[in-house]
Amino acid sequence: MKTILRNLFYTLKRFQTASVLNLMGLSAAFAAFVLLMMKVSYERDFDTCYPHTDRLVMLNLAQPQEVNYVSTLPRGPIDYLIQQVPGIEYGTIYSPAWQKQAFYTDPKNPQYFYEEPWAVYPDFGKIIGLKFVEGSDQEMNRPESVIVSESYARKLFPNGDALGSYLYTDTPDWRNPEATKFRICGIFEDLPENCQFKNDLFVPMGKLQENDWGSQNFFAFFLLKPGVSVEEINQQIAATEANKRLFTGDQGTQKLYVLPIQKLYYDMYSPYYFKTGSRSTMTLLVSIGFLIILIACINLINFSTALAPVRMRSINTQKVLGSTNGELRRALVAESVSIVLIGWLLSLGIVAALIRLNVLSFMGFTPSLLVYWKYVLYTGVIALLTGIVAGLYPSWYMTSFPPALVLKGNYALSGKGKRLRTVLIGFQYIVSFALIVTAAFIFLQNRFMRNHELGIDKDQILVASLPQMPYHSSPYRKFDTQLKSFAEIDDIAYAKWELGGTEGYTQYTFRYKGNNYGHQYIDVTTNFCRVMGMHILSGSDFLPSDSIYTSQLNFIATQDLQKESGIPAGETLDFFPWGMSATLKGYVNNVQFTSLKTGSVPYIFCPNGIYSNNVLPFAYIRVKAGSNMDSALKHIRQTMSECFTGYPTEVKFYDQIYGQLYQKETNQQKIITWFSLLAILISLVGVFGLIIFEAAHRRKEIGVRKVYGASTGQILWMFGRSYLTLSIVCSLLTSPIAWYAVSEWLKQFNEKIPISPWVFLITCVIISLITLITITIQNYRTARNNPVNSLKSE
Repeated sequence: MKTILRNLFYTLKRFQTASVLNLMGLSAAFAAFVLLMMKVSYERDFDTCYPHTDRLVMLNLAQPQEVNYVSTLPRGPIDYLIQQVPGIEYGTIYSPAWQKQAFYTDPKNPQYFYEEPWAVYPDFGKIIGLKFVEGSDQEMNRPESVIVSESYARKLFPNGDALGSYLYTDTPDWRNPEATKFRICGIFEDLPENCQFKNDLFVPMGKLQENDWGSQNFFAFFLLKPGVSVEEINQQIAATEANKRLFTGDQGTQKLYVLPIQKLYYDMYSPYYFKTGSRSTMTLLVSIGFLIILIACINLINFSTALAPVRMRSINTQKVLGSTNGELRRALVAESVSIVLIGWLLSLGIVAALIRLNVLSFMGFTPSLLVYWKYVLYTGVIALLTGIVAGLYPSWYMTSFPPALVLKGNYALSGKGKRLRTVLIGFQYIVSFALIVTAAFIFLQNRFMRNHELGIDKDQILVASLPQMPYHSSPYRKFDTQLKSFAEIDDIAYAKWELGGTEGYTQYTFRYKGNNYGHQYIDVTTNFCRVMGMHILSGSDFLPSDSIYTSQLNFIATQDLQKESGIPAGETLDFFPWGMSATLKGYVNNVQFTSLKTGSVPYIFCPNGIYSNNVLPFAYIRVKAGSNMDSALKHIRQTMSECFTGYPTEVKFYDQIYGQLYQKETNQQKIITWFSLLAILISLVGVFGLIIFEAAHRRKEIGVRKVYGASTGQILWMFGRSYLTLSIVCSLLTSPIAWYAVSEWLKQFNEKIPISPWVFLITCVIISLITLITITIQNYRTARNNPVNSLKSE
């Protein structure tokens, strides 16, 4: 055993570069695998943290063809079903704030912070199993109560006096308008990151829209009684005939039903608030992880196989001295396992360093060796198995010859040895090609979406997030006046929403000549279309007087509505949701305020709506062309600090806001891109190591060829042509598979890029060039050596 280890260390020292590269490849592969398995754990265990996950369901309202779409609900049927359906043990409304709300903890010196608290019923904690570290939710039936997460309590009250303290607000919550301050009555243990209810503040739901069966503003969750199935509860819901009482835009076609909480993440589409994922993404991540490990394992097999000619003399000497084949094979497998486990331990250090450097935000979750310790251990087991598998064949081969025949032949250069290496390296090329093509198309689709024409002149737009006050209040007027006095500011418009930051907005329906037309409804100021760079296509723009509230609303719609309905500008519409009429003043060009994953929906802009209460908390600031954007940004923030004392100064470029819609796709792109690059680098490490051994074994051949007049270029081509041919053949074989995978991924988008063959060709060229460069760098010195020296050494 000592002799074998001594010979191993000698060989590793002799081929030091290849050995170090192989170990680095193993470490990088296992670091990637550990991270991917953490991500898989995050995805697989989503919404499994509740004590009664199998009994927790969500109420939904959908048409038969849209059963996978999460819809908001009226409050009336939620309360009705909680009372009437016998299979429901507890039920809660789950109401989003829809807009940010400003809070402060010190009434003597208000320093505001923004939150979006969710309004719930008192039974909410029982439904999802909140664990309280201080206080409880017993007082959640009082309007001025709030429960907060443990981490948030420490953040707001570092001295530990959160329980019983108050959160104050100057702008009452529309869901609970009687509350102007909230007493912290309970502090609950932080929920895991991978759950739908990962929020910091929960407030009681007021009496807003009780018995309303038409206004859709809420979500709802039920905890079923033990033994009651989803199918049974849906039968009980149908038996109440609640569907017949609905008064929604699609009356008579929609139905109420419940779905298991875990189906929400994997099988439903939610345009806002709820997190969604896919099992196919999880499968892709697992596949990438194991492929990277497989590539590293292939490198180790190639490395061990290439070492065979160097080590056979020592191994067979041990056989002559009495060692059995079994002992030798176990020792060689143990060496392989040791190398892999060293690589695994190094990988944990790499992961810890990456976590500490905070460079893994693109993973879409918070990696942690402690939180995901089980999966870290699982990867250790996989490392052990990898070492065993990678060591079995080389150990069997190196001990399979009779000692007397050891000196005959050279397996590294034999036909069988070359074929084995060709198959293994070919597999590495196939994996690398598929991953790079996939990453390239994801990048191109993301770039296409980000650069897609939005219908607005966004380049000179800055968006400021302001307090929830009427836009004609004194602080707003001061802000508007001071900002416009700055020479680089052209104009300012206000809107209710941060447009481009979410997948959906307020949706209404109006009636014209007996037909209903759905749309996205946006409250704005009268100059909004001009400031955003929209073009009036027909009719007229708003007048300043159009902002005055009257019995008739004023609308401007996008061209989609005109194409759908044919309604001419100037017509009067029946806006029946509010019991009012509306004048359609004109049409503007189509705009894109949602991602390309959603279909095109008409927008209607209104400057005199009654439900906004003139609270339009997003300022759209147009900076004059040619102005210094950094200077304008600095002035806007300074003006906000002066006009809204104590409030955060949040100002963004419009591109930043719109980019939020594609954050998930961007993260996915980065994951696949980085791990694809890692895969090809590990593959090249294997090629690089084998070239080192091949060059060493063929030194005599190179010397002879040089004596007979072979040039340096011919020697380099001798080494490179086989690898070049292999990379091209593997690219051709993999192209149909990659084409299919990309086409399936692109199906989720309404507008998408074409699958260009140039991407496949360029990928093939890149892989081939990298391979040739690697071969040239490594073999140039060997090809330039004096052939006399090569022949002497032989």
